[in-house]
Amino acid sequence: MSPSSRTDRPRSVPLAAAAERLLDPSGPLGVPLPAYAGRSLPNISSSIVQALGREKPSAALPPLDAPIDPFAGRRAEGPVLLLVVDGLGYTRLARSASRTDGGRARRLLEHAEPITSVFPTTTTVALASLSTAASPSRHGLVGYRQYLPAFGTVVDMLRQSPGGVVPDDALVGPGWSPSLVLGGPTIFRERVGDAVAVSRDRFEGRGFTRLLYDGAGYVPYAGYADFAATLASQLSGASAPPLVVAYWDELDTTSHLQGPDSAAIDLEIDRLVELLGHVAREVGRPLARRITVLLTADHGQVPAAPASQTAFDAEPALMELLARPPTGDRRVGLLRARSGSVDRLEEAVRVRLGRGTRTFRAEEAIRHGLFGPPPFHPELLERVGDLVVLVASPGGITYTPPGRPPMRRVLLGAHGGLETDEFLVPLVAGPLADLGAEPPSGAAGAAPGKS
Repeated sequence: MSPSSRTDRPRSVPLAAAAERLLDPSGPLGVPLPAYAGRSLPNISSSIVQALGREKPSAALPPLDAPIDPFAGRRAEGPVLLLVVDGLGYTRLARSASRTDGGRARRLLEHAEPITSVFPTTTTVALASLSTAASPSRHGLVGYRQYLPAFGTVVDMLRQSPGGVVPDDALVGPGWSPSLVLGGPTIFRERVGDAVAVSRDRFEGRGFTRLLYDGAGYVPYAGYADFAATLASQLSGASAPPLVVAYWDELDTTSHLQGPDSAAIDLEIDRLVELLGHVAREVGRPLARRITVLLTADHGQVPAAPASQTAFDAEPALMELLARPPTGDRRVGLLRARSGSVDRLEEAVRVRLGRGTRTFRAEEAIRHGLFGPPPFHPELLERVGDLVVLVASPGGITYTPPGRPPMRRVLLGAHGGLETDEFLVPLVAGPLADLGAEPPSGAAGAAPGKS
């Protein structure tokens, strides 16, 4: 029996009533929508800006709903740590907490509320929403791969380069600026310029990093222990910045490579609690009680079956109907049809991708709030295209640009769509002293969330 099939590792857990409400598909599109009014990722940033006593950013969404706002409308007592754990879904945290040895995960879940990611549920879009306190409809990032009219090409947003064999950051030059990509300033540029971002050393100076953290300081780290030491250093003493935004990517990588049900994810969650405990001990209990931690994620993941992935570049019947390469992410396609071919493209996609696939005309998806409320980024429709395609798990869409080698490893986890495991993320909030405390011993089966 493999570790991921152990009897103390259930595939599903009962959802709290608050989570069920966020999954309501009763709107015009028949799918759940991100809760941009007060229970989604960008609302976290609005609450933080408010708690720091700064004015609301110009494009910002409202703060978190009062029942889940850890500041409850008050000023933050001390530094704020926004810890973004790439790939940590709310339901995956709940499953980890239901293990017999899941005490550390239960520690997080006790302080967690379910909220929604944005759409698409992918890193580039979600991190941009946190950095701007705005929805994708306003900041204009709508996919891991997306069309940028200013450059007339489809861009890998993490690499800030067109697809193919061109080097990373090929777009970053005299004609490039964060404002050319984003539809508004970051919260750091506009309101919290004394914030510090803590992220991987390999991301330092990169185009997407400059876009996300425009206006903030940047402190790199190399690995897990260095990450813990860097956080403790940044949060200590009288010179600590009011806001530290920290990004941890290893859980997402593990989930992609091992699958979201792997026991390795439980190990990653345990390491997060140990990290918080280390930081709390290093800064000392008095300060740890004043530091507010908000731990969240850009998205969760769903299982991906390698045999169920549709490689668009190997599908001539689909490619001949496209005006440009497919954009979006593995679980959501954003497609631009050749002139007069939208109906044919929509039918071909439904036939090829099969049962469970949902398609929406882009105008319809935008109008009904899938990308967020108005005012819209002026290029929003052009960036999205004609069709929004939601693929049912464990299926997905892939595209390898000409000249670029195929991936060396098979991905067993994916994200981008609106299924529960990828769409719901946790908002874990509380004093660092509480979240970093050693969990009490006890049996499994604690309630998976609040109602």
